[in-house]
Amino acid sequence: MSVRLLLPLLALVLATASPAQAAGTAPLSFAAAEGLLLEANPDIQQARTALLAARAGTQMAGVSPNPVLSVGVSSINPARKGSGGYWDRPFDNLVRLDQQLERGDKRTHRLRAAGSNLSATQADLDNTIRLARLDLANTWLDLLAGGEVARIARENARLAARTAEAASLRGKAGDLAGVDVARFEADAARVANDARLAELAQTRARIALALLLGNQIPADQLETDGQWPEAPGPAAEPGERPDLLAARRRLEQADALREVARAQRTRDVSVGIQYEHYPPEGRNTFGVSISVPLLTGNDYRGDIARSEADYTAAGQQLSATQAAIQAERARLQSDHAARQERYQRLREVALPAAERAGRGAEAAIQKGGMSLTDYLDTQRTLRAARIETVQARADLARSAISLRLAGAAE
Repeated sequence: MSVRLLLPLLALVLATASPAQAAGTAPLSFAAAEGLLLEANPDIQQARTALLAARAGTQMAGVSPNPVLSVGVSSINPARKGSGGYWDRPFDNLVRLDQQLERGDKRTHRLRAAGSNLSATQADLDNTIRLARLDLANTWLDLLAGGEVARIARENARLAARTAEAASLRGKAGDLAGVDVARFEADAARVANDARLAELAQTRARIALALLLGNQIPADQLETDGQWPEAPGPAAEPGERPDLLAARRRLEQADALREVARAQRTRDVSVGIQYEHYPPEGRNTFGVSISVPLLTGNDYRGDIARSEADYTAAGQQLSATQAAIQAERARLQSDHAARQERYQRLREVALPAAERAGRGAEAAIQKGGMSLTDYLDTQRTLRAARIETVQARADLARSAISLRLAGAAE
């Protein structure tokens, strides 16, 4: 082929190429997405419902046993129905009131267990919000980066298609060899497939983000505002991480429930008072009774053993959570450093070099100093460098958010 014949071809294509317009009818900032997340995320809503149940549990734990009122009639003789009002007939009428008195500080231990459970459930809610924010950051950045990648891919596909079309016209005119026309067409098809895959990834990110936001905005209308966060993600709250705090409160709850199980061996006492009315003898009597359970069948040995096992498991869970947090923070710090270096190399070295190579290839092929194969390879390298830089930027922002939400220093 004559590379000089490509000069008008490339000039025409580069002159007519125009950037694609980003789709979407609802540009969404990260702050606005967080607001929707806290309002409508299904996991957060479920955690708030669990917190309501835990608050109700504290009310249940503080109640005392209800008194029992008994009314009865005895000494009924069908042959002696008597006359007059019911109260004057020869029946033995009884009215009794019984009240169970808890001993062994059972109510105190129940309240302590319920309070620890309430604190743990609140920490669970905070941790659910933390994890939801992390999911939001990943999904939002997927959509943001996906939009950038899709835009680059569409521009590449449009440029490659026009180049292939112009090459086909030159081939029909006999100015370009058939093998060179085929190369342009194959490259255009490859780039078109890349653009389609980029659009598919963007659609998936929209669907994932809509689901995370409780479908408050339809997926096909979701689009980020295109702003890359300089310091992405909220800073971690001071103090313990919520998942660690929840594990610590679960241990306290298990300890309180262990005391509740032990306290069952302290017998509760039931006190009763009774009034008895028997008209024929004009008898009105009162009585007092005390009932004490005998631990002959169940001495609560199994309940106590189970509570001890639960306490041990809660302690093990606390240790496992502490170890997992330390490992997570170390991993995130290492990942962040690596991604920072990768993005810096791409932005400062690889991408500028690919841009320079692309400009040089255009100039060289116009002057006949580069083969078509080398030119296409240079363009593919430039496209890959642009896309990889966008993805590396998203990965860096993702790691920064993960570090902040993990409570680790960047």
